[in-house]
Amino acid sequence: MATVTELPTGVDNENLDMPRFVEEATARHAIPTPTQTTSGAALPPAISGVKNTTTEEFLKAMNKMPLFMTELDESNEDGTGENLELEALKALAYEGEPHEVAQNFRNQGNDCYRARAWRDAVEYYTKALALKCGVAEIEEACYVNRAAANLELKNLRKVIADTKSALQLNPRNTKAWYRSARALLALDKLPESLQCIDNGLSTSPTNQPLITLQEQALSRQSHLSALETVRRQRVQRQLAIEKTLAAALAARSITVTRTPHPPDMEDVQVHLEDPLDPTSELYFPAIFLYPLQGQSDFVKAFPVSSKVGMQLGIVLAKFPEWDHEKAYSPPGKVEVFVETRTGGLVRVGKKAALGSVLGNGGKVEVVDGLVKFLVVPKGEVGAFLEDWKRRMGK
Repeated sequence: MATVTELPTGVDNENLDMPRFVEEATARHAIPTPTQTTSGAALPPAISGVKNTTTEEFLKAMNKMPLFMTELDESNEDGTGENLELEALKALAYEGEPHEVAQNFRNQGNDCYRARAWRDAVEYYTKALALKCGVAEIEEACYVNRAAANLELKNLRKVIADTKSALQLNPRNTKAWYRSARALLALDKLPESLQCIDNGLSTSPTNQPLITLQEQALSRQSHLSALETVRRQRVQRQLAIEKTLAAALAARSITVTRTPHPPDMEDVQVHLEDPLDPTSELYFPAIFLYPLQGQSDFVKAFPVSSKVGMQLGIVLAKFPEWDHEKAYSPPGKVEVFVETRTGGLVRVGKKAALGSVLGNGGKVEVVDGLVKFLVVPKGEVGAFLEDWKRRMGK
């Protein structure tokens, strides 16, 4: 058991230099650091100055070393030139015979493909092919494998080009036929796709991927064929409808002309009640214009057998809000005109059927399939006609 012994009162404390005593004791028991003694292990020369750098500076310096790179940095330590260490490693990739280097790139491409890094795989296969090593087996494999990567990337035309190159080296390469067929199927080039499948099956009759692809191609071909049949039938029907309508117009001596920019009337158009029967009722869209009021009424389907006065009576059955003087209703208060082919006006009797108005010896033409009536109060007809002649230069 330790004890504490009190010093005798006669001991001279003045000659006891306590601070110096502590310093000497500390020096005797201290553990020297490597920088304080030559016996400790020194830091490697490349990182001897690390203790004088910040963390950011240290990591930046480490990224200059190829082994520790987290991102590609091709500049040197000062950022003023090439990274020699990195360039040296790049050069190593091309060390050896061309076929050895090409095989190495092929292997790296395969690794990238397995990792689903399609673009990197394409790059490695391209590097291998660029060497033109002269070994058909390596070049054939690189073409086929690059086609597989491009197939994943949807670069379909590149797939076709690469498989063609592979098949020139080996016409019995089943994978090349398969990948070419897949690309052609995706482009809806079905005859070519099926031909590639047949060629592949001639080499490998039991190849299940090719058999499955053949079923898909035949199904797609059947679907597109059905769509094409429907499209042709639709076109043929439309042509028949147009031909029937032309016959109906000719039989009624009605002239319809088209301008480069017809008005947009959506689905409203000249039509027959039975589109394939020229003798069935014929309908025209029509518009009643009230030029003195700047107003109009639109009739979607005006039968050629219907009288003008009857249709006008329908649209003017109630006093229009704009007819403050009650000058337009009932229809007996107004006169109706249509414009002739030469720019003149023809007065239309209210008891006249639309067909007789439009078939009036070819004087009236229907522009863009729309019949236009001009409606004027009887008391304003004289002034209206004079104004019309003046504007038309007549």
